[in-house]
Amino acid sequence: MKQQHIVAAALVLFTGLSIESQAQSPTVQREVRLISPSTGGNYVGMKASTSTATYTLSMPATLPTANQVLTVSGITGSAVNLAWNSPDATGWSLTGNAGTTSSTFLGTTDAQPLVIKTNGSTRMTVAADGSMTMNSLSGAAGSASASATNQGAVISDANGLVSKASYASIVSAGLTNSTTGLTVAGGSLNLTGTNPLQLNGATGNAGEILQSNGAGAAPTWSSAFIKGRGLVSATANESIVVSATNVDADDAINVTLEGSSNDMAIPSYYVVRTANTGFTIYFSAPFTGSCNWSVVNQ
Repeated sequence: MKQQHIVAAALVLFTGLSIESQAQSPTVQREVRLISPSTGGNYVGMKASTSTATYTLSMPATLPTANQVLTVSGITGSAVNLAWNSPDATGWSLTGNAGTTSSTFLGTTDAQPLVIKTNGSTRMTVAADGSMTMNSLSGAAGSASASATNQGAVISDANGLVSKASYASIVSAGLTNSTTGLTVAGGSLNLTGTNPLQLNGATGNAGEILQSNGAGAAPTWSSAFIKGRGLVSATANESIVVSATNVDADDAINVTLEGSSNDMAIPSYYVVRTANTGFTIYFSAPFTGSCNWSVVNQ
């Protein structure tokens, strides 16, 4: 039968007596020996502790390569199998790894997050579903500059790929910036905050509207606007009551009378207002026709 040339080592506890002199008691000496199983000789001895038990270490069948270390690959009872291993092959080195491929990765193979810590505290977590949480972005807050070529904003596409986009590309995608103004491209403009819209530094007052000041001029806030208008028909009426709950005490009320025939006399009239209720138009004579009215905010 062909003999297998596998180097094995037996850790055997040997006890011997050393008598330094006849007057002294014998000293028990224990030794761990790595013995060749084929010859039983040519061993390497190592001093053993007092309670060392006997067990067997089976050496690898092949020679190691440079920088490999001897590790335990398996244990069965008192039999221990050893193997040569490269530290970088089983873990990530503090000085970097070589020989990595597309199948090697830093992460988890189960539904557990990948947690990155410094100084014992969690700084970034990649969850099992791929979502990523960062503790904080440190450093002083910067000011965006549209002219800076090395600045941008962090964006994510539909697949979660994070990248940096220039300010110009963000403006081009959602807001068209030109010398004539700012245009919202294909969407709505949502303004929030305490002072979301200011014109020349003015935020406006409640009830005011934006008033155009002509071509080339910026619009301004204005309180002069139509708060209500209407048309009322009359048939031999001496008065007309108009309900307008938004009428203030200082609003302007404009009335225009329209007769029912070409040669009829248009009576004179006057208006009596009741703030927050409306106003009444009184005629000097019974009036038949229509009455156009409007309320202008002042």
